[in-house]
Amino acid sequence: MKKTIATITMIIMLIAMTSGLVYAGTTIQQSDIKEGLTFCELYPVKLALDGKEISFLQKDVPPVIIKERTLIPARALFEAMGGKVTWNNDTQSVHVTYDDTEVVLTIGSDKALVNGQSKELEVPALIIDHDNDYYGSTMIPVRFTAEALGCNVGWEDATRSVVIASPAKPEIPIIDSKDGDNNQNGNTGNDWDTSTTWQYEKLNEAAKGKLVVIDMGHGGKDSGSIGHKNMSDELSEKELNLPIGIKLNEYLKSAGVSTYVLRETDIYYTLLERAQKANDAGATIFISIHNNSSESSAPNGTEILYNSKKNTEGKSEMDLYGIQSKDIAQNVQNEMVKSLGTHNRGIKNSPEMAVLNKTYMPAIIVEGAFLSNESDFEMMKKADYTDKYALAVAKGIIKSLNEAYK
Repeated sequence: MKKTIATITMIIMLIAMTSGLVYAGTTIQQSDIKEGLTFCELYPVKLALDGKEISFLQKDVPPVIIKERTLIPARALFEAMGGKVTWNNDTQSVHVTYDDTEVVLTIGSDKALVNGQSKELEVPALIIDHDNDYYGSTMIPVRFTAEALGCNVGWEDATRSVVIASPAKPEIPIIDSKDGDNNQNGNTGNDWDTSTTWQYEKLNEAAKGKLVVIDMGHGGKDSGSIGHKNMSDELSEKELNLPIGIKLNEYLKSAGVSTYVLRETDIYYTLLERAQKANDAGATIFISIHNNSSESSAPNGTEILYNSKKNTEGKSEMDLYGIQSKDIAQNVQNEMVKSLGTHNRGIKNSPEMAVLNKTYMPAIIVEGAFLSNESDFEMMKKADYTDKYALAVAKGIIKSLNEAYK
């Protein structure tokens, strides 16, 4: 999880650390961080979860030992465990959630919150710039965080490995999501959650671990397009996009796909913030959920926008990620038209779109239907529109992953 450190908060933190700060009785200085990085470069620290070594992104700071405490990049371990890691830029804090436990660590603070209760830290969460590129990785104390989430944590000296065992979880009965009478959660037949079984194309083993970032377009002060504005059945795009993205996340997770949802509430992010969050997460695919509109009421149907991009060295998406945005767009488009019965407007190469040209990875924007078209609008008001949209995108994504990773 990389964040620009050229901010007021980071400048203050770095200035303060040159003279030393005290955390639970432990003074940490810049020299301590430099010493830890140098030592761990010579003698790397490994991290294993349930017997499997955790790999980190090349851009991340590797695990580092500072004042006898190991810090790791926040995301890799806990998302591999099935948890969720999010960054709050306003509070400069990392939120790690697993099951019913949330751990909140604020950069530079000697206190952490575990389900709202304050706990003392021997070493704080830090942003460390190991290669002096003015970007840093958010590093968190692994033992404290893992144990707070119920893990067992040990050290294997022979391999210099932090060894972590996930919390034991009771078996959850598999619920047939199509059988409303037997659904123990009281949900309707098409209201899936992550305990349900995926009944469609299975995810290839080789595709597991590839991260899909889900962006619900608009939100907060940005309503997006509005259908029937100022009428009794007014419907805004942001009202549609959020539940579709949440449902898509449930479908993908139920199929075994690793996901990261940019927002779960009605909040606003700029387009650049959305792209940066996906880049920071190290995503393989970025999906932005939208619905369309036009000044004319005539246009209707579904279309997918993509951007066949290359990096500064001329390497293509296929070279870098083993998958292409154009192929993803076509697979999703096929499923959307089949599911919704909408007019097929095709896929369009749209390099001018910010979330497509500022993201590193293959990215698509899904435009479900037109709020400005009466026929589409009536369809979008129906209760099953969210589910049909989300399921279609999930099928298209899984097909794309399976075709790319065999």
